[in-house]
Amino acid sequence: MDDDTARRVLGISPHATREQARAAYKRRAKMIHPDRHANTSNAARHEAERAMAELNEAWRALRSGTSTPGDTVRQAANRERSTEDHVAARHDRARRPRDRECEICGYTPAVWIDIRALTGLIILHSSDRYAATLCKNCGTAIWRDVQARTLTLGWWGIPALFVNLAVLVNNRGYGASLRELAPPTARVADSPAPMSEPMSVTKPVTARVLPWLATISVVAIIVLVAIAAVRVRG
Repeated sequence: MDDDTARRVLGISPHATREQARAAYKRRAKMIHPDRHANTSNAARHEAERAMAELNEAWRALRSGTSTPGDTVRQAANRERSTEDHVAARHDRARRPRDRECEICGYTPAVWIDIRALTGLIILHSSDRYAATLCKNCGTAIWRDVQARTLTLGWWGIPALFVNLAVLVNNRGYGASLRELAPPTARVADSPAPMSEPMSVTKPVTARVLPWLATISVVAIIVLVAIAAVRVRG
């Protein structure tokens, strides 16, 4: 895979560094990974596998420097045009705002979301960020999985208990934005998005068992601790 194609697949500019390419790879990989499509149709799983294989190939090409010989010439030309392109792009955006397209499927309309999946680790906690411009289908599928994961794993630790409440409120706000968004209608021509169709909408969070069990268990533990504390004082 040549350098231009690899950068297009990763959704990065010709001037992005290797660290930026790595970050773009990780960000897209966790959104299109085939495991996310385990409960969807065979066609959706095959599409995710194809997109993931293409993404892996793009990252390998940039990481190992196995791009085609013509890449150096193209990169040099791109660098020479960087200033002019940047100024022209700023003026173009000011003149005619473009509709946002989904970073996963390339469909419009799409909206920016920035949600977290929290995992409590008794004393510590870890957070996984999902920030992207997504259509209603792709965004809702990812949002539901992230929110369910946070409700299941985010409570387990004293600091995490409070942080998780803030994370859930933050995620809920972006969920409202996705609900207000119109369904995806058409794919933008020549879109670099890795998948050709919007993701299948997954099961609602309220219809999943583990988030309920985890949340109820945490509430029960808090209530029992509070009762025990009151009895000790009494």
